[in-house]
Parts: sequence; C-alpha cells; structure tokens
Amino acid sequence: MCCAESFDPCSKCGGYAVRRLSKDQVAYYRTAHRLHDLAQKAPFAVRRGDPERAELEAKLREFTKVDRQTTQAWFPSWEETLQWRRTVDRLLSALRSPAPA
Repeated sequence: MCCAESFDPCSKCGGYAVRRLSKDQVAYYRTAHRLHDLAQKAPFAVRRGDPERAELEAKLREFTKVDRQTTQAWFPSWEETLQWRRTVDRLLSALRSPAPA
C-alpha cells in the first residue's frame, strides 16, 4: 500500500473512517501516510542531489524504531512487517547512494 503510485488514503471516506478505527489503526494509518509521502519525495531528492536528502533520511530512520508490540498491533502477519521494514530500508539505501552524474 505505501509504495503504490495511486495511494490516496482520504479519497474513499474523506477521513471519516478515522472515527471508527482503533488507536493502533489510526497510528498505522497516519504513519503509513507519512511513509508514503517520504517515498514519493525520496527519488526526486536522489536524482537532484537535493540537500534535503539528510533531512529525509532522518525522518525515514524514525520508521526503523517501530517496536515489536507496535508491529504486532499494525500487521496481522510477519510478512507485512518485513515488507514495511524492506520499504524503509530500500528508501534509506537510495538516499545514502551518491547522486547520479
């Protein structure tokens, strides 16, 4: 979901679903939205050699601190937890790579 090009978290319900979600679900929803936003910015920052790369990397590092209790609340399966971590790791790796010449 986070890496989907057409990800639009608010188009289906206009945000009203937040009222029916649990605290953990709302936390995941908001965090996934932030991750998706950073995933959209990262490729452009890498291509341009943008000075924002360090700031984006710092923001992405926050996603690596998600603890076991949180991942168990957010993801029904271990595979989804791995997908989350791989997405974050892939973005961090891209930001650390040198800008193309």
